[in-house]
Amino acid sequence: MFTRTRVQLTVRNAAVLSVILISLNVSVYLFMEQMLFAQVDNSLMWTANNGDNLIAPAQKVSVLRLNQSDRPILQLFWKETGEPFPTPGTQEFTQEQLRLLRPSNFGDAPQTVQIGDQHFRVLLLKRPNVVIIVGNTQRYAPEAMQLFANVSAEIGMLRNLLYILLFGGGFGLIIAGVAGHYLAERALIPIRQSWEQQQQFMSDASHELRTPLSVIQAHSELMLRHPDHTIEQDSKHISTVLSEARRMSKLVNGMLTLARSDSDRIELEMKPVRFDIVVQECANKMRMLAEVKNIILHTEIDSQVEMRADEERIHQLLTILIDNAIKYTPHGGLVRVVARKLAHSVQLEVEDSGIGIDPDDLPRIFDRFYRSDKARTRKEGGAGLGLAIAKWIVERHKGKIRAESKPGAGTRMIVMLPAGNG
Repeated sequence: MFTRTRVQLTVRNAAVLSVILISLNVSVYLFMEQMLFAQVDNSLMWTANNGDNLIAPAQKVSVLRLNQSDRPILQLFWKETGEPFPTPGTQEFTQEQLRLLRPSNFGDAPQTVQIGDQHFRVLLLKRPNVVIIVGNTQRYAPEAMQLFANVSAEIGMLRNLLYILLFGGGFGLIIAGVAGHYLAERALIPIRQSWEQQQQFMSDASHELRTPLSVIQAHSELMLRHPDHTIEQDSKHISTVLSEARRMSKLVNGMLTLARSDSDRIELEMKPVRFDIVVQECANKMRMLAEVKNIILHTEIDSQVEMRADEERIHQLLTILIDNAIKYTPHGGLVRVVARKLAHSVQLEVEDSGIGIDPDDLPRIFDRFYRSDKARTRKEGGAGLGLAIAKWIVERHKGKIRAESKPGAGTRMIVMLPAGNG
């Protein structure tokens, strides 16, 4: 089911990583190119602004030389007709060189041009403030002047950098694919877990609802077989139907609470609460249930324990914990409810002398619909949602809940809640 999603996530993650990698490589290349050419361009601009106004071609005008080992600034002048000024006593440009170097091929910014196997940075100046002297009397005002600097070494460095970036980029794309697959797998873990939990929740809910529905249906059919019976004669069937209906209603309410909590649709009404009073009231209500089983319900409650909380949810939390303690404590046992005020928190303990919980089951008792074979049985009427709801209430109050238990030695539930501004 998750194969298509995994492939989509892999492709998207790999694409994002590839775009980042390519953008980084392009940025590095452009930065190096700009840095390498910046000094050359500055030299060309300085020469253009500080050159001689009177130039004798035989001395100052240089023909482009392709075998230079250093990097002098070279000059070339152009007439209005688009022809270069004559340069007596020097090597002539080839027609191909002149075609490449015509001023019409250049803009105002320095450009790179290749002549043979050499690369040059060229700066074009239109109508420069220069007078060319030829002989003793001939003076010319050139239409354009070009300044050249050999940048073959820089071009070689950029080419090597490009090869490195291409090789590293190709390897990086492979890594991006592997990383994309890894990230996709990691992203699917909570989705898969959520899906499995949802499927388990639906399976458990269906199973829990099927039992009371089957019982209700069976007893209803039995009553229909004897329409002449009085209510007193069918009271046993009616009582069973009512009991199962109440159990089903409790289960549905618990499922609804957890479903709404998953979607954050339950808002807590936080306000100052006298925690000691709430604990005492809840214990008093549950005392009758304890007396039916001849269980002693003992309370140790500090006075003036104040906190900020949702009073209804705190009451629900206490009811769940005390009810569980009474439910799994045998006749003649003891249940202790302790509420203490600490420096910045409130501690609640509900301890019983019941059957206890196996160590293998202890980490999972707060899972939904979970029952250990000994501690949580349908015989007691539980659906396995109480402690899951209790954990949600505690966590929504930014508290912590944990359980300590040994088989045959009872169970102790410990809740720590922040006091807040009581």
